[in-house]
Amino acid sequence: MKVFYIVYYFFGNNQEVVFKFILYLTLCVCLIFIGLNNVGEPPLEVLGSGEYCIYSRDAVESPLIEKRIDSGIGFMYYCKSSDAAKLRPLFTVIDGESITLENYSAAKVFKILNYKKISSSYIVESAGGIYYGYSNKGLSFITYGSVKINLQVAVRGSVTTVGWPVILGGY
Repeated sequence: MKVFYIVYYFFGNNQEVVFKFILYLTLCVCLIFIGLNNVGEPPLEVLGSGEYCIYSRDAVESPLIEKRIDSGIGFMYYCKSSDAAKLRPLFTVIDGESITLENYSAAKVFKILNYKKISSSYIVESAGGIYYGYSNKGLSFITYGSVKINLQVAVRGSVTTVGWPVILGGY
């Protein structure tokens, strides 16, 4: 409320100027908030280096592709995580991505991707588990039951696999 008194003090009784100032201030706060939330699909390779997989129905060729598996409804393209950014422009549609990391904790993944856990199932408590969740980082999502999810994290021993919207293939 003090903001309004300060604005009124500087601009007097000119309601149009006060309204424009408040609108401008609100727009600035919204843009800052959007920028801080880093909206946009974050590449999973920000998590580190490991085996990377891009899922697409597009058939592409590149020397950067280490392995291609035809699933019958699309292709799984495996590459180094450092090459994923170079491969993405070759696809018209990417249906999902995953990265497999060694000696990487699920907690670190949750923090970097601002992950909200929705569901989990443990393989063996000490060996790891499978987590389904949601990140506000702009990733596309699927519906799991009645909730939206856009990340799946699987931990097995010292190996952590992260996929959006889910991990396709083995982990």
